[in-house]
Amino acid sequence: MTTATKTMPKEIYRYIEHEIINYPQMIERINELTQYLTHDKNPQSPSHNTLHLDIRIERLSTVVRCIENVIRNLNSLGDPYQEFIKLRYWRTNSNTTMEGIAQKIHVSRRTAYNMQNRIIQMVASELGEWN
Repeated sequence: MTTATKTMPKEIYRYIEHEIINYPQMIERINELTQYLTHDKNPQSPSHNTLHLDIRIERLSTVVRCIENVIRNLNSLGDPYQEFIKLRYWRTNSNTTMEGIAQKIHVSRRTAYNMQNRIIQMVASELGEWN
């Protein structure tokens, strides 16, 4: 490798973005699965596979914790990061381009892309997917 920094493979980058986008739904899913486990105590039920559900809840909880840790760390960097995450990943039915997001948070387009890359790398590092 001729450069000093390694670039993240596109597959990992897309996977991490997917996890960030689905963060709100993950929280809902954790709550649903937890309620199902606490309310369905019938071991005779054919769909009662608690081990599978426990593993799923643990995996979702791990991803949620990692994203929350990154958000907490980004809070120290200021509001533009929080607003960027909301506009880029959690706004429903948004066709806003990176240029539009940059204008809304009062940064340049290049800065917005740098913010995105930093967020993705921090989440990937927290999940142990990239260092």
